[in-house]
Formats: sequence, C-alpha cells, structure tokens
Amino acid sequence: MTRAMKRQADDGFSDSIEKLGEDATRIKDDLAETAHDIAEAASSGVSMAKRQMTDGIKVARKQGREAVKSLAEHIEEKPFTSVAIAAGAGIVLGILLSRRG
Repeated sequence: MTRAMKRQADDGFSDSIEKLGEDATRIKDDLAETAHDIAEAASSGVSMAKRQMTDGIKVARKQGREAVKSLAEHIEEKPFTSVAIAAGAGIVLGILLSRRG
C-alpha cells in the first residue's frame, strides 16, 4: 500500500470517527430534549388533574351543603314524617343486621 493510499484510508477513518462523534452528540441532545418534553407534559398533566380535582371537591361541597339545607327544610316542614321515615329506616337496618349475625 502506498503512503497516499494509507493517508487516504486514515483520512476516511478519521472522517468516519468524527461523523460518529457528531451523530452521538446529536442523539444525546435529542434524548435530552425528549426527556425534557416528557417531563413538561407530565407536569402539565398533574397540574390539570389537580385543578380538576379541586374543582370537583368544590362542587361536591356545594352539593353537600345544598342537600343538608334541603333536608333541614324538609324536616322543619314535616317533622313527624321525617321521624317516621328515620324510625322505619332504623327498623329495616336493624332487621338486616340482626340476620347477618
């Protein structure tokens, strides 16, 4: 092999090694960017879920307050009916629980 051919082969090998290094750097940068994007998407999803959960809790509290208010009004309007319903429910529950034991 002549010196010129050897130099050409060495230059080609050096170019290949250099390109390989550049490709590895690009891949590393792409992976870092992808990891950042995934972390950002996850954070955004958690924030949205937290916001929806907070909104759901607020709605549930409001509905609970309205139900308690409605029940209180019903009891004030018809106290004897309310007591009769509560007693009936207690009797049924007592019968069901006594059969289980």
